[in-house]
Amino acid sequence: MGISFQSNKRLPTIKGHGLFEYQRNNRFFAQVSDGMEALGVEELAGLGARHIRPVYRGIYFEAEKKALYRINYKSRYLTRILAPLLTFDCHTTQYLYRKARELNWDELFSAEDAFAVFATVSDSQITHSQYAALRIKDAVTDYFRETHKKRPSVDRTTPDVWINLHIEHNRATISFDTSGGSLHRRGYRQDTVEAPMQETVAAAFIGLSEWDGSRSLYDPLCGAGTLLIEALMHYCRIPSGILRQRFGFEFLPDFDVDLWLAIKRAEDNSIRPLPAGLSGWV
Repeated sequence: MGISFQSNKRLPTIKGHGLFEYQRNNRFFAQVSDGMEALGVEELAGLGARHIRPVYRGIYFEAEKKALYRINYKSRYLTRILAPLLTFDCHTTQYLYRKARELNWDELFSAEDAFAVFATVSDSQITHSQYAALRIKDAVTDYFRETHKKRPSVDRTTPDVWINLHIEHNRATISFDTSGGSLHRRGYRQDTVEAPMQETVAAAFIGLSEWDGSRSLYDPLCGAGTLLIEALMHYCRIPSGILRQRFGFEFLPDFDVDLWLAIKRAEDNSIRPLPAGLSGWV
């Protein structure tokens, strides 16, 4: 697995704010599919998260670096883990741009990296999510153009860095995606079939079934085989992110490469083989 790292960065500052928000309180937000919040809460608790609070299609929690890395590497049910950078009241896109320009974006990535911005807006004076995302994009590119005389490119398909904006009841949060793209993209699906089952949903089926490998598992209409693959990974304790080339948290200014490698090594060493009687079911 190819891994790239950024290290030896100075601690980031935000004009008038100090450290990024997640560094001050160790609070993060996990996105999860509707109806899977309870599974996500249980999983987060088992992976070392604290002060867990579920909301609609998401879960607030606190975590130290060790737990944050482990959650991204092992979670089977969560979609993304967001690290809030700045939260503020916001009623206009002009003010949104102004606040986004306060962030020291070069503490997170360089002008050589491609980025993308995704936004959700609800019950606010700002009503157009795509335009809100555009204003964040403008703030980022203008920051780099002014500071480094060069701007990073935008790539909405395979960016190096994912930035998230959420505005609800005129309260805006700009976050950094520590997952580096949706965690349901495990990396084992080379080809696809029409309307394939999402990996996180398949993992939820396996988890709710309480299948423990004590009996054979059959899927006569397997299609792409997602249920069986997720069952295999579940029983064999294969980390869901084992095939991912890179995680977003590797861009964080406080990224600890030695800690991450130790966690990855420990989780990889816990992988176990299938029992002899089940080795032919995939």
